[in-house]
Amino acid sequence: MSMFALQDVTLGELEGQGYAFKKKTAFGDARRGIFFLDDADALEKLEAEETLLFEGACYYKDRGPRNRSFEVQIIQTIPTRLGHRIDFEAIDNPEPVLQA
Repeated sequence: MSMFALQDVTLGELEGQGYAFKKKTAFGDARRGIFFLDDADALEKLEAEETLLFEGACYYKDRGPRNRSFEVQIIQTIPTRLGHRIDFEAIDNPEPVLQA
């Protein structure tokens, strides 16, 4: 059984299904997530943006989901049978900051 369940969330100005989660890394806590979208035109609009606002459920290992809001950037998009899966990460994650 999956640890995380899809929730109603917002990415940018679009509503859809997805979630975020907090992950411990060697450099500190990082927040990542996924968002499912079935509209190709809307996907192009999201990819054109440098940063987007994520609003919705963020899972923590020792607690259930909490409603959170934070700025994210798209890492990759993957076509699926149900539309497009968008992987994103918070712009304040410690790993990319160290690489800059």
